Amino acid sequence: SWIRGKRWRFRKIESFIIIVSSLFSSMIKNIVLDMGNVCCKWDVDYISSKLTTNKEDQEFLIKYLFQSPQWLQLDKGSISLKEAKQQLLESVSKEKRELIEYGFEHWFEYFEQFDEMEEFIKEYKQKGYHFYLLSNCSLQFNQYYQTKSIFQHLEGLYISAAHQKIKPNLDIFEDFLKEYHLQANECFFVDDLKENVEGTKKIGMQGLVYQGNVQELKQLIK
Repeated sequence: SWIRGKRWRFRKIESFIIIVSSLFSSMIKNIVLDMGNVCCKWDVDYISSKLTTNKEDQEFLIKYLFQSPQWLQLDKGSISLKEAKQQLLESVSKEKRELIEYGFEHWFEYFEQFDEMEEFIKEYKQKGYHFYLLSNCSLQFNQYYQTKSIFQHLEGLYISAAHQKIKPNLDIFEDFLKEYHLQANECFFVDDLKENVEGTKKIGMQGLVYQGNVQELKQLIK
């Protein structure tokens, strides 16, 4: 009887896990994706190496373009592309201005999409899920998103600069939900930064700190 009782308790726990998993799956209708290192490869070392073969110039691009105050301001939408470009050029010596200008105008050509993520999106759209982008990104997005097929499968493209809000501040997540008339408990957020995922959890969204493993994501969504 002791063995039968233990088996019964085990089956009860197993059934509870299945029910919880089923409820989670039925709740989630929308999958919200970050862009950098989720949809596309954001690696400034790699991008810089494609922009120039000179090692010193690569390091210069990283410091004076990608790590510049203007880059963050662009993501926040607090500065225009024209203003940012002018300030970036004025912040460096004359002999480096051509390099900075070239990097500013061409970096996104090497912001390569993850084909495995695109396949995941296509597969799970067929299962009835809806996909959205929620990214800290400048308005340069408008210059390149149509060249990357992954974005064609998304129903909404929410770019921080367009709304002058930025992750992980809670107001960007609240505004995103309002923009697309979504319920937090029906959304699953995928981002490579823990602080951003923690932000969405504060407003009731499920989430995953993504490390490039699509199979892990599938396990949580199924």
